[in-house]
Amino acid sequence: MKIIHLDKPICDKQRAELLFSSHLLIYTHSQSMIELLELTKVLLAKYFGKLDPVHAQQTLTKEQFLNAVSQAQLAFQQSNHMRQLFFNVLSECGVSLSQCYYDHFPLRVVPFKQQHAGIQRSAIGHHRDTWGSNIHCQQNWWAPIFNLTEERTIAFYPDYWEKPIANTTKTWCFEQYKKSRSLTKSGQNNIYPSAPVTTAKVDENNIVKVLLQPGEILNFSSAHLHASVPNSSNKTRYSIEMRTLNTADLRRKIQAPNVDNEGQKPMYSWFKNVITNNILT
Repeated sequence: MKIIHLDKPICDKQRAELLFSSHLLIYTHSQSMIELLELTKVLLAKYFGKLDPVHAQQTLTKEQFLNAVSQAQLAFQQSNHMRQLFFNVLSECGVSLSQCYYDHFPLRVVPFKQQHAGIQRSAIGHHRDTWGSNIHCQQNWWAPIFNLTEERTIAFYPDYWEKPIANTTKTWCFEQYKKSRSLTKSGQNNIYPSAPVTTAKVDENNIVKVLLQPGEILNFSSAHLHASVPNSSNKTRYSIEMRTLNTADLRRKIQAPNVDNEGQKPMYSWFKNVITNNILT
């Protein structure tokens, strides 16, 4: 696994060759990403007021913090302008938007030391995103809003690119997750996991903690085993992400190796075309 920095766009074919050979790509020049960052900071200021979002957790109660965060996340999620800006980011990275399908575009928040954690606002454990979708040409895009440190970033486990790890893909069911979620009371954690999880201990010896600057975009294969670094700093982590797939890759089976996913049903219905908004079938 290499971390490759790119200061110009590359075509979908070249991107697929690099990602599905285990490499990580960091795009360093995107004007739309800079604009998106500034608008996201303005959005956060609307709900945190004069408080610095990365330090607000130190001042607010858990209820106050989670309320501000949830409102910001909902506003971000509902903003067509924010989403369109990230589509522009993809285009500036060389993505052919007509062949590109995406699933969602959330604002992720990881509080420090878990003391203000809540639903959709906590570190994510070891996983491959392909475990949930069962689509092995899927790609991930990830970008921080504020500066990162090794105590508050994203981590990869290159040893597991070709090495399996025990997990719950054989038994996990998306329909069961949705059913459990519908029965969960507001403000409570869903007891059924939102995606398959590991059932064996991950070897942390060769962990790679990726640091990139705000304005840069990390692109990696969804088959990579990765996780949020447990936030042991004194600053909240904010990031945005999107998962995409290219229909040419899907049609030609240009994809990452499947070393441990026992799921059977590809979740094509999660993905919509960037241009037409049509669901992938």
